[in-house]
Amino acid sequence: MTVPVTVSPLDPNCLLQGIARPLIAVVRSGVPVFDQDYGEFARWIYVGQAGNLQFTDWAGNTVFLPNLTVGLHPWASIRIQSANTTIPANMLVWGS
Repeated sequence: MTVPVTVSPLDPNCLLQGIARPLIAVVRSGVPVFDQDYGEFARWIYVGQAGNLQFTDWAGNTVFLPNLTVGLHPWASIRIQSANTTIPANMLVWGS
C-alpha cells in the first residue's frame, strides 16, 4: 500500500498545493541531501553526471531510473534516496 506524502504549499494561504500548483516559473531549487525531504515537491531534477537515480515521487512511490543521461528531467519528487543512486548529490539539482 502506498501512503501519500503531505507536502506544504509554497504560500500557506494558497489553495493549490502538491502536483496541482501551476507551472509558471522556477520558484525554488536546491542541491538534495540524500534521504531527506526537500520540504516541498520538485517538478524537475537536473542530472549533471550520468548514472542511476532512485527517488520518492509526490505520491510516496519509490522510482528507480537506471543509466540516466545528463540533462533536465521532468519528474515530480520529494526526496532522492541514497539506495541505488550512483550520482553524487552535488551533481543533482531539484526545482519546483
